[in-house]
Amino acid sequence: MAAIANQPGMRTFGRLEDLDLEFTSADRPTLVTALLAHCVGGDAEYWWTQPVGARAAALLELFAFNGHTDQVELSASCVRPQCGETFGFALALRELAAQVPREEACHVSLSDDRRITLRRPIGRDLLRWRAARPATREQALTMMLDDLVLDGRPEAEDAATIAQALADNDPLVALNVAAECPACGHAQDVAIDVEGLVLVHFRQRQRVLLHDVHRLATEYGWTEAQVLNVPPSRRAVYLSLIDGAPG
Repeated sequence: MAAIANQPGMRTFGRLEDLDLEFTSADRPTLVTALLAHCVGGDAEYWWTQPVGARAAALLELFAFNGHTDQVELSASCVRPQCGETFGFALALRELAAQVPREEACHVSLSDDRRITLRRPIGRDLLRWRAARPATREQALTMMLDDLVLDGRPEAEDAATIAQALADNDPLVALNVAAECPACGHAQDVAIDVEGLVLVHFRQRQRVLLHDVHRLATEYGWTEAQVLNVPPSRRAVYLSLIDGAPG
């Protein structure tokens, strides 16, 4: 699946059903699936079958679509103990979303001229792995490889090589961005939690919507549906009138 700019089903977050999304849930795979089904198009089953990187790309596209911008401003701290400066940097959202690989399989060369082929993990894999609750990292790796390996026989010592190959093949799954501290010039990789970044944004937006509903329902007696059926620009006028601003 390529980046999904101009997805015909994509819409602005803010309908009545969006208030039902449980952004405090610890079950992130289910939350991401529900958000994509609500606002991007397709149903939950479709998104469960999509590669994890494609789901992340769709979230970035949705973020950009709702913010009407192609950049998000982030911050990081310099890892040099002598510095520790906090600095800002920008991410180009649609440029990142375009990094979804087109091939479904990943070929990995291992030691002793061995080679394995893996499929890219999909949303349903995340749900199954989360439900399994492996007791150790080794158990988790074994379970993942059992599910993902299409051809070849990896050994335990191959785990790090395989993990790096998957990350290189599908960068949005474990995104690292190169950044330079403006204070000391130190170059470092900054890990970006794509899903977390987008979910925090929409959780905050949902809180604003709930606050608007509360104020307008209290003042005018409107239901949730009536409040959210008012276009955002006109809703803002009503809220300003409640605050005593001149009409």
